[in-house]
Amino acid sequence: MSELLEIVHNLNRLAELQRVALLDTPPEEPFDRLTRLATRLCKTPVGLVSLVDRDRQFFKSAIGLPEPWHTRRETPLNYSFCKHAVAQHEPLVVHDARRDPTFRDNPAVRELNIVAYAGVPLTLSGYALGTLCVIDCEPRAWSYDEVQTLKTLPSARCGRSICARGCANRTKRGAAPKRAPTDF
Repeated sequence: MSELLEIVHNLNRLAELQRVALLDTPPEEPFDRLTRLATRLCKTPVGLVSLVDRDRQFFKSAIGLPEPWHTRRETPLNYSFCKHAVAQHEPLVVHDARRDPTFRDNPAVRELNIVAYAGVPLTLSGYALGTLCVIDCEPRAWSYDEVQTLKTLPSARCGRSICARGCANRTKRGAAPKRAPTDF
């Protein structure tokens, strides 16, 4: 197994992802509002809040994603750019996936027309659970300001929603709520 998949498949990370109880839930306006804001600020046609599970990525929010993926709200893990940001625990910026050796053979490049990607990990309790990302169908040089904007947005809105969900679920199970890390 590759190091990337070892990190994605980490049992503690997956347990934290289950604790926040967002997988397979309906769209929620706070997440969609965040994603719309990210697409407007970065001037992209697509924005996602993705949660990277063991064998798939689930889209808690999907703005501008083409069908049938918008309705499905998930893709197999082998389509995921987001898993790289999760594994690296760092922002991921791809200027032209068609020319990038890591991504050029990814089925999402062909089927979802992902050419440029910028995503930041969404972190809770030290684990990257998914990403806030924006996608363009044309090559693009992402600016420093765009990446900084993406890094800032989750802590302002989505991070609070995920943290609140995770803390509420821990309390239901009798565990003490953990403080949210400062990067989320």
